[in-house]
Amino acid sequence: MFTVRTKKYKLPFSRGILARSLTRAGIEIVEAYHIAEEIGDVLEKKKTEEILSKELMEITYILLNDEGYKKEAKNYLVWRKFRELGKPIIVLIGGGTGVGKSAISSDLGYRLGIRSIIGTDTVREVMKKIISKGLLPTLHTSSFKAYSTVESPSPYINKTIYAFETQVKYVSVGVEAVISRAMQEGFNLVINGIHLVPGYIDIKKENSKIFHFVLYLKDNDEHINRFYARSYGTSRNAESYVKEFRRILDIQEFIVNKAREYDVPLIENNSLEKSLNFIMDHITGELAKEV
Repeated sequence: MFTVRTKKYKLPFSRGILARSLTRAGIEIVEAYHIAEEIGDVLEKKKTEEILSKELMEITYILLNDEGYKKEAKNYLVWRKFRELGKPIIVLIGGGTGVGKSAISSDLGYRLGIRSIIGTDTVREVMKKIISKGLLPTLHTSSFKAYSTVESPSPYINKTIYAFETQVKYVSVGVEAVISRAMQEGFNLVINGIHLVPGYIDIKKENSKIFHFVLYLKDNDEHINRFYARSYGTSRNAESYVKEFRRILDIQEFIVNKAREYDVPLIENNSLEKSLNFIMDHITGELAKEV
């Protein structure tokens, strides 16, 4: 069995783990496995059964350059160097209802090799079990229906936004706790959800890299079609979302304005692939500055 040795430990060489490193660098998964197979063949021809992690990195970098993946080769080095710093990466995917947060988070987690993916609605569900409806009524209903549980303090204040903002403040406390736990344990994490509104989550924490993105949709017809598409095979009732579509748009506008206010990257999520590539490029570019 061929092993890879670092300063602290030895691990069996894995083509799958190497391929995952290559997908982080921006290489398509099929091609990443093909390149990992090539590198595996190179290692098998060596007389020794052990290789230094640094030497494996150099072999991979050279092969990527030789096959024309110059940008990806640089990205590969960035990710390897950042990994050596031992800092966790936490990615927040916010945006309104139905804009594709879960789909983006799932694919992003796969590309980055992050297994821990949490939705803010899960956080809200946990908090609902702890805090009674009588105490925090907005916590016990969906974001676009929270308006029905409170009275606006002024007729000049949008009741939908007032109730949503109240819910966000509560859920953000739980999200902060999840982030703190990830930082303490040193594991990477993707969090998605409508409650990830810029300005309510502290993303400038020490000893970690937190990235925040906000998704949105301009085309209302496409937005409505997504409610029907995602309801297929689930208990979600698309009509209940369409009925409240005006309120859903109000909340989306509120989140988008907050993203502009706090300089959080905005992504019009018309194409899953383009959105993923933008996020990957942004993250890699920021990590390059760090290393």
